[in-house]
Amino acid sequence: MTAIRRLDPSELLACKRLEEDRGWDTDPAKWALMFASGEVHAIDADDGDGLAGCVVLTHYADDLTAVGMMLVADRYGRQGLGSTLMRHALEQAGKRSVELTATRFGRPVYERLGFRPTGTLTVHHGTLPDLPTPSARPATPDDHARILRLDHRTTGADRGAVLTHLLSIAERAVVADDGFAIAWNAGSHRVIGPVVAPSEEVARDLVVAAARGADRPLRLDVLGGFPGLRAWIAGHGMPGGENELPTMVHGADAPGGDRARYAAPILISMG
Repeated sequence: MTAIRRLDPSELLACKRLEEDRGWDTDPAKWALMFASGEVHAIDADDGDGLAGCVVLTHYADDLTAVGMMLVADRYGRQGLGSTLMRHALEQAGKRSVELTATRFGRPVYERLGFRPTGTLTVHHGTLPDLPTPSARPATPDDHARILRLDHRTTGADRGAVLTHLLSIAERAVVADDGFAIAWNAGSHRVIGPVVAPSEEVARDLVVAAARGADRPLRLDVLGGFPGLRAWIAGHGMPGGENELPTMVHGADAPGGDRARYAAPILISMG
């Protein structure tokens, strides 16, 4: 098998082919964000037909690396490529702590490499009614620095470069006292994330305000610290969450920052 190499954005379609081989279907806009904000590493297939496997790393300064989209082509399964890619990811992370959201198939690989479970995440799709949002208002450029500070305090990582890019492409950004949400379009969905909130009530207001005016269905990935938000959005038009995906960490006893305030990530693959 050839060496692991870093892909460039011109190879996005090869990543799409690989994930379709495994029955995944990530929107190209999400892949574009991962290429713009992170690093896509891959192994070329020995048979010359595309990629044998890939993994995406998003480094947040010297604090944190988020790992996602760890994929191995079906015909190369059970040959240790997943473990090889993850060991490479850990080497690339260096001294940073590493976080990811696992599938039930990937979790045993991560556990063998020393990852520990930290919580859960559930995926929700649908629409929300345009309810009053008394604690939330649209963000202005003057709010951007405060958004970055709140995110740093919540995640324990300097994610300023990625969030600045995300704000530049966002459809809506909304803020509340001690909270914010960013909404951006990815193909057929409006993704709401990240969401930082001091309470369930404020989280609901931020999500509804971020969804306002959407011309397509919503997607929101809700972290386990906000079970009331999961139930509330499911009851108001965004079902899902049947399967709880485990979130995991490597290189630290627990995720950094004040994670009790972290309602939703940017993407599953980006933390």
